[in-house]
Amino acid sequence: MCPWTSSVVHWAFRPGRRCIVCLTARLGRAKPDPSRTLFPEGTPLAGRLYKYLAPDLADKALTPSGATLKFSMPTEFNDPFELFLTVDHDSPPATLAFYEEVIGDIELLPTTCFSRRPDVVPMWAHYGQNGRGFVIELDEDGLRAVLGDSCVIGDVTYRDSRDEDLAQSLARAQFRQKPRDIYFLRSSVYRAAYFTKASCWSYEKERRLVLNDATDLVHVDGASLLSIPDHCVTAVILGSSADADTESKLRSYAEKIGCDVYQCKIGRTNMTPYFLAADGSSRVFAEGALSTPEYACEACGEPLIEGNRCSWCRIEDSDRDLAAASNPWRMLAAHGLLKEYIDSMNSVGKS
Repeated sequence: MCPWTSSVVHWAFRPGRRCIVCLTARLGRAKPDPSRTLFPEGTPLAGRLYKYLAPDLADKALTPSGATLKFSMPTEFNDPFELFLTVDHDSPPATLAFYEEVIGDIELLPTTCFSRRPDVVPMWAHYGQNGRGFVIELDEDGLRAVLGDSCVIGDVTYRDSRDEDLAQSLARAQFRQKPRDIYFLRSSVYRAAYFTKASCWSYEKERRLVLNDATDLVHVDGASLLSIPDHCVTAVILGSSADADTESKLRSYAEKIGCDVYQCKIGRTNMTPYFLAADGSSRVFAEGALSTPEYACEACGEPLIEGNRCSWCRIEDSDRDLAAASNPWRMLAAHGLLKEYIDSMNSVGKS
């Protein structure tokens, strides 16, 4: 029974929820936004996009005239639940049948993925092969200007259940059976499909580019590629563990493209990476861009909250001499007793 109207929940809604008549009475008066289209225009964010890549992709992702982006279909992504959060899969059969009828299979569109930040440690570990790879920094406004209406760029939203607004849109379309409701439902479903992922992926800080028109893609050995002009490439960031060969290639490409070069660095006082510019000065990622920190260690370059030397670089020889004199293990080692002491400690509680 509907708790509001005491009528039978004849559309098999879950117990305790409004019946479809009661629900639609509330929803049906809402006027659809005519500006909504198949895809959203994307959250306005005038800034940079960051593509994490493995070291062996240096000669494929960069060219003397710009960059090459690889596009994939959502079914090819590493998340097996892509396109999953579009409907409550526990909905009644009648509702799922209606969804299947008006939505069908989600159209697969070429998509490429970026991060909103260049300092995400798991991204460097996974996509940048433990810091041996690199990141390409791209100007989003430049990409929009090049691709025009053929693309949509937007932030990925992270959640573990479908959006209630989507459920309401489905209920409205199912009950009223009006073409415009189905149109807006399809728009909502596609937004959820392409710009929603499970919260376990939230560390990626993902921002996606989806192509509505794939005519400019070039297909090479099964890969769908799109060339990006040099003015869209604003920087190349070397991984903290990039080898000499990778570094040489990347610096050469950056010089031909005319973009900045930075190197990711792992500091000793903060768990967020920082970056060194070509002149050795420090950079941090703040407010959507790489910028100069207010304070940095003059010895190692690590950004600081205040001061001009980090704690580690302030250590002097006198501090080390005092530490050595205060270390009882040195005395044990000097008398040949250190190994015996460690063995005795390891045996405690084992007999």
